[in-house]
Amino acid sequence: MRYLSLDLGIKSCGICVSDPTNIIPVPVENFMFPRGDFLTALYQVKFYVEKYKITTIILGYPIRTDGKKSQATIQVEEFKTLLENAFDKKIKIELIDETNSTKRGLELLARTKKSPENLKNKKDVMAAYIIMQDFLMNV
Repeated sequence: MRYLSLDLGIKSCGICVSDPTNIIPVPVENFMFPRGDFLTALYQVKFYVEKYKITTIILGYPIRTDGKKSQATIQVEEFKTLLENAFDKKIKIELIDETNSTKRGLELLARTKKSPENLKNKKDVMAAYIIMQDFLMNV
């Protein structure tokens, strides 16, 4: 039993898996896809679900402070439906609050003293790392 976390954006998806003991998040990829082409993102997720024998997908859920849904919230909900249909509900899909996950991920990256361009290219995978870390601490 392994977990996969996702930080979904409009043209990229950060992907992270748990280690085999479900203790440590392992960043996998900052997957880029054509703007709004969520089917391409879905195919990449399916690849990792099969490769790592994933049983649960943790999907970062953007929650606004005023309680209203944003376009990003709706996008994630629609992607969750795509995932449920693609896996015929055999894989559990959980939404987890992703508040500040990108900011926290960037703070971790900043400590590595990488170039600003390198930071930008890894921000979503690091957000997925934070989402997985938060999830694993509460399992």
